[in-house]
Amino acid sequence: MDSLEAVAHPVRLRIVRHLSDSGPASLGELAKAAGVHENTARTHVAALEQGGLLTSERRPLDRPGRPGVNYRLADDRLPAPSQLAQLLGAALDRSGPRSDDLRATGREWGRYLAGRPGAHDVEAKLPEVLEQFGYQARVRGGAVELSGCPCATVVPGHPELVCCLAEGVVDGVLETAGGGERIGAAEHDPAKRSCRVQVVKPRGRAKRNP
Repeated sequence: MDSLEAVAHPVRLRIVRHLSDSGPASLGELAKAAGVHENTARTHVAALEQGGLLTSERRPLDRPGRPGVNYRLADDRLPAPSQLAQLLGAALDRSGPRSDDLRATGREWGRYLAGRPGAHDVEAKLPEVLEQFGYQARVRGGAVELSGCPCATVVPGHPELVCCLAEGVVDGVLETAGGGERIGAAEHDPAKRSCRVQVVKPRGRAKRNP
């Protein structure tokens, strides 16, 4: 399992992001951060270790009994993928062509690549993140406009899969920015390699196109 395959799951990305933000943590702390049962977290931690992203270390003994274990990132920062094809392949290995799962994977990547939650300049942050997936992006008129979409070359038979990932990435960045905006309706034109995703406030959220 390579590093991209290892993180192609929202729970694992939450674990990686927590370690990146907070440093070494116990299994229980990682389970809490990821919002899952400790037994579930153990399986995902094992996958991340197998992918070479995590290492374990003995925690100082602060009470009688067996010493505990802390986990930390093997590197200071998980490298971002340079091509959307890598992320797509890892996501499809995990979930198959299910749009909700692909959006969830994209959303976690958007959160991770946006950095620590806080007041981000969305107009600057979104293009910065989306460029790492091969897009040109700009924010104007209450929407994110994407061009240069690689869907026609990455998955020519199912361009909607790439679109779902892109929507998720945008949503993750917006959520991390802390301004309350989230994605709304989306328009995709694979032939022109372009997308347009509405940005809306929670109370005015529009439904996504199927």
